[in-house]
Amino acid sequence: MKAGDTFLIPLPGTSLDSHLWIVLSDPEQDPRRILIVNLTTVRDGSDPACVLHVGDHHFVRHDTCVSYAGAKVVSGADIERLFQAKALSHNVAVSPEVLERIRRGAGDSTRMRMEHADILVDQGLLDC
Repeated sequence: MKAGDTFLIPLPGTSLDSHLWIVLSDPEQDPRRILIVNLTTVRDGSDPACVLHVGDHHFVRHDTCVSYAGAKVVSGADIERLFQAKALSHNVAVSPEVLERIRRGAGDSTRMRMEHADILVDQGLLDC
């Protein structure tokens, strides 16, 4: 797994299902603390820090925002176990340009928890 990789959680009823999740941090730098964020449809009150449009990723079919408030920290080992159990399915990675936009949005978002942003700062992926 590397930064920019994406996956779906196909099991209904999990806290992560039906959204595309993106690996935001660098798992090679810290495989025990991997920061992931998901995409969700833009609605009134959505976080405007990073909005993706059709063409930014094949999964995006309408204006979509990054849910920084819903960011999660997972371990590489846990993610690998879920892949082995077929509880996750790989999707196409985001482009380096889109990954950079999402990371910049993390710095702009007022909804990203500080301990999550700190992972990116510690890895030199976000300047604050």
